[in-house]
Amino acid sequence: MSFGFASHIAIENLIYGAFSFSRKGQQVVGRTPGITDEIEKELVEFCNTWGDCRNLKFRRSLNQFPLAARSGRGEKLIGIIKVINSGLDQVGREGTLVRHAVVLTEADYRFLEFNPFALESQGVFQMVWTRQSNCRTIFIDKKSIPPSDLSEIPHSLFDTLYDLLFMLVSGGEMYLFLNNHVNTAEDIIYYIIKLLPLDLRASIALTTFAFRKNLDYKIGCYYRQSSTSPDPLTIQFEKSGTPDSGKEAFLKELFDDLKGEKYGRAIRLLSQPWA
Repeated sequence: MSFGFASHIAIENLIYGAFSFSRKGQQVVGRTPGITDEIEKELVEFCNTWGDCRNLKFRRSLNQFPLAARSGRGEKLIGIIKVINSGLDQVGREGTLVRHAVVLTEADYRFLEFNPFALESQGVFQMVWTRQSNCRTIFIDKKSIPPSDLSEIPHSLFDTLYDLLFMLVSGGEMYLFLNNHVNTAEDIIYYIIKLLPLDLRASIALTTFAFRKNLDYKIGCYYRQSSTSPDPLTIQFEKSGTPDSGKEAFLKELFDDLKGEKYGRAIRLLSQPWA
């Protein structure tokens, strides 16, 4: 297994789905040497339970969760799966899903702050598949990873983000129900991920969009049809759980740093061990 070495992050990966060049239906068309049978089984099970494409406007989803399987050296692993609507399959059916699953050790993924958006920005996910698609281990130079930027989080969203984070750090869950707010829903999830303690990010399952809940997601955006037209200026949030007053001091310090534009202090706070 080739996970990790000094100056680079090694990313093992697997490609699974239905393809226009094959009549075999859902299949694994490639996996790298670090993907063991145990890891493959876990990834494919996730893909098979994620849900069928019920809206042809769907384009992509990022999903992240800790794996039960370990590396050959016994290291904790995290799977990040990008689900893509690839259009027509071999018999002309719309809404065909292809999944590119990548796997990193927890120690290596910390360099990317357990952020699937940061991983996506590194260009690791394949977008086009052919019979000649080559599935190979991906290497990222640790020096090429940009530092975290908390200054991009809009002050206008602080109250909303505080409320949602309070529930999440207390062990609760946050859901967004998608109607016509694709970009805004993903923005909220993007900011939430950046503001969670690093250790907490490593331990939870999240999805930027799913047609049904197939994991115990702590952060999720789901498809829900409605007979009424959605308000274009709002997003529907649902939360579950009870806020833990013992976590409030952490959040107050974090948002005081953000409001004061003390971003270095905020990043150090998020990096501290989380109980």
